[in-house]
Amino acid sequence: MSAPSLEAALRARSPRAHARTARDERENLLIHGDNLAALRSLSPRFAGKIRCAYLDPPYNTGRTFAEYSDALAADDWVAMMRPRLEAIAPLLADDGAIFVQIDDTQLAHLALTMDAIFGAKNRISTITVVRSATTGHKAINAGPVHVSDFILAYARDKKRWRYRPQTRVREGLDPAYATWLDDPDAPPARWTFRPLRAAIASMLGHDSSRAAVRAMGKLDFEQMVALRALESARHVVRFAQPRYEAIARAAQQIVDRSRERPERVFVHEREGRPPFIVKGGNRILFLADKVRVVGRRAAIVEPLTNVWTDMPFQGIAREGGVVFTRNKKPERLVARVVAMASDPGDWVLDPFLGSGTTAAVAHKMSRRWIGIESGDHLATLAEPRLRRVIAGEDATGITGETGFRGGGSFRKVVM
Repeated sequence: MSAPSLEAALRARSPRAHARTARDERENLLIHGDNLAALRSLSPRFAGKIRCAYLDPPYNTGRTFAEYSDALAADDWVAMMRPRLEAIAPLLADDGAIFVQIDDTQLAHLALTMDAIFGAKNRISTITVVRSATTGHKAINAGPVHVSDFILAYARDKKRWRYRPQTRVREGLDPAYATWLDDPDAPPARWTFRPLRAAIASMLGHDSSRAAVRAMGKLDFEQMVALRALESARHVVRFAQPRYEAIARAAQQIVDRSRERPERVFVHEREGRPPFIVKGGNRILFLADKVRVVGRRAAIVEPLTNVWTDMPFQGIAREGGVVFTRNKKPERLVARVVAMASDPGDWVLDPFLGSGTTAAVAHKMSRRWIGIESGDHLATLAEPRLRRVIAGEDATGITGETGFRGGGSFRKVVM
């Protein structure tokens, strides 16, 4: 007997389902059943509606865990993944995207499979996620120590996909910001500069940075430099050589003039953009432009790259109030994917829901979600976790960052 369709399961769950309401169309779905059958059953209702799909499938490590088996031949693993990826493709919105996290065991097979289904031209990025340090039993491997996962990101149509820019906090001061501007409120023609460390040393009552190091110790002085630079970010600048061939003709002319008169600061005003400020042929960039309030404190941020080293996996075993020690992902990692690929109110899909991380994250971020899981841990881990989220009883993960205090609902469907 074939598995019931999603619509049949919904009708069995609710006698009024044949008269679909606006709430039905918005309600989050927790589906217990085979994810391939569920994905295919989603098509009538959700074709073209999923803005972000995040998959954390079995890595095929060759091991068997209490929650699932992770030991297949490579061809069998691909045979398992291919139809599921094919079933997701029509569910994606025209500007939607899919993100699949994996380690290097099946990375090549997965990339080739996703190239075939979504098109190599629609690959957005291959993201490296550093998940552990070179300690413990991993360090005795015969070869480089494996410390990373990978996320393969594909758009349904890369020309339509819109990246929501993300930043990350930078630990410590960028050494390129090594110059102090005495009076940023003065006209640029009167600006004076001096070395950052000399300026901070003077503020601390020392004749020079060398004297400050002798008196305070190198580590303490450098920490004080970073702190004072952050507190006075409008005074801290760096000089950067512009790509001459990539800037507008008017900006090129300003650069040429500044090279002729290196002692003077030149300003080129640009409509709708920050002014282009140069001295000696180099742009003047302000540290203040990289400072944001993060978690109620000022921090230096920089654009997100495709190497994520700031997503610690340590200490997350009980995140969400569930113990799922094998391959559990941090809420902050999933939140970054959801943030870069969707907006509040958008649909997020996870067909390998596991302990419920993606659904919990999407809920806290005001996205609508569909989570699918076949294992018994849907009832023992994921469902209780999501009910705690709705009740406002989960203070872990991204709860504090999002300000989520509970609310919402979901419908559980058994297929």
